[in-house]
Amino acid sequence: MIYGCAAPTSGEPGWSKDDSWALEGVGQLVIRQRTLVGQTFQDFQDQLNAGSIALDPAMGPGAPSAAIKGTRAILQQGLGQSAARVTTHYSLPDLAKLIGGADGALERLLSHLERELNLPFKSSYAGRIGNFEVFHLNSWLDRPQPFLIEAASPPPVETGWPPRIDRSASETLEICRTPDFAQARHLAHVTGRVHGDVVIDRLVFLEPDQPRVAVASPEWLDQLDFQLFDETGETLIHSERNTYLTRIGLVMAPITHRVKIEDDLSSRAAQKGLGQQASIVHAHTSHRSMVGGPATGSWRKFAEDMDDLVAAQLPPPSQDRWFPRGIEGEVGAIAHFSQLLSGGQIQRAVLVDPWFGAEALRALVLRIGSQDVHLTIITSWTRRDPDTGAFLEGKPTADLEAALTQVEAFLNPGLTVINLADGTNQAFHDRYLLLYPHEGSSKVYSLSNSLNRAAANWPFCMSLLAADAGLKVLRYIEGLCRGQDIARGKSLAITFNWPNDVV
Repeated sequence: MIYGCAAPTSGEPGWSKDDSWALEGVGQLVIRQRTLVGQTFQDFQDQLNAGSIALDPAMGPGAPSAAIKGTRAILQQGLGQSAARVTTHYSLPDLAKLIGGADGALERLLSHLERELNLPFKSSYAGRIGNFEVFHLNSWLDRPQPFLIEAASPPPVETGWPPRIDRSASETLEICRTPDFAQARHLAHVTGRVHGDVVIDRLVFLEPDQPRVAVASPEWLDQLDFQLFDETGETLIHSERNTYLTRIGLVMAPITHRVKIEDDLSSRAAQKGLGQQASIVHAHTSHRSMVGGPATGSWRKFAEDMDDLVAAQLPPPSQDRWFPRGIEGEVGAIAHFSQLLSGGQIQRAVLVDPWFGAEALRALVLRIGSQDVHLTIITSWTRRDPDTGAFLEGKPTADLEAALTQVEAFLNPGLTVINLADGTNQAFHDRYLLLYPHEGSSKVYSLSNSLNRAAANWPFCMSLLAADAGLKVLRYIEGLCRGQDIARGKSLAITFNWPNDVV
């Protein structure tokens, strides 16, 4: 793997530093740093321009090399500057070969790169794996920037107690430049917001030999955006966004007494080094206080109260759904599942429901219209009927197998049904729906109850899990598909596998 960057530097020619780390599931991560100047760097730059990342001359024999498959010029934060011009050379490595399929391997690799280079590899920079990048920094390099924007007027304070800043008063800002930097002409763009509303949006011309230029705002700002350009307005030099602290919330929770609980949970936790966490309870009383915030009777207070009211009464739509008990909810739940299981949106899906039976098959799966999606159903019928609680005579999945044979010709999606058992016990308990979209990451929904007559006897709810929790559940579900319970570290028996022969 290659990730490299170059930038103007005052370092000594020939300076070098080599490190390596063993990353579990990835291999050995080798980091080599070199200072190149003059003709040495120019030769390397010529290789980049010719379409090759050739590190041998700079790093020595054995250094990796790669063909450049794409080049872009962008503006970004990096190396202490907010608007560095960066030339990015992409080699587009094969990630499957690079990190393999070990769980957590990608997270370990990107986390280490992010810590080492202070670039956002775990988010926007993940697409830069395999790159070599040239940062064209502004003239001050890694020294303090020769300009700033600051408040020039003291905040007016209202009378009374506690003291409160009068944020409705006017404010004066100043754009400041060092004498050397102010010898040139610059253009600034200043945008100020109060409660999300733009109250100032100005272009400010900074003439030569003007180290300070005032900018008036009609109110004290909640947020300030500041951009600085060269004299033509074509080259961005700096960009920043400042959000100001307008209030501080404090919570005091003095402890009144401590209780130690000794029970089975404490005993089992102690065996894993979690005894204190499981057994000690600190009784406390919380005292909340707020410093700052809008005054009662002000427009800010009214606006914030309305924001809270609208958020509570008119929340934005989400992917979660609640279906009331009754035929309307039952039909609505089936229709929603049919919409989610559409080949136009997803490639395949896995439904995990320990009591998915013949009734759910006829009511739900027969009503899925998409023929270009594959659905895997994982269930766990063992000794008892989920609806009646009665012991099942004979093969637990007999009714489900008969229903599958009966409706096979009328099924639209590709279908696999797997029954798991943990000896004579149920193999799992929770209900999930896992979707694999054509684009983007997978989605995992938690289901409130079984799909046998969903919403007929009880309300039915399905909630989309956040991405971090969803990833953990995805690994658990994919383990069940293989007959593995990764949560308990054990193998499960596959007692029925349709349309394959019974195992």
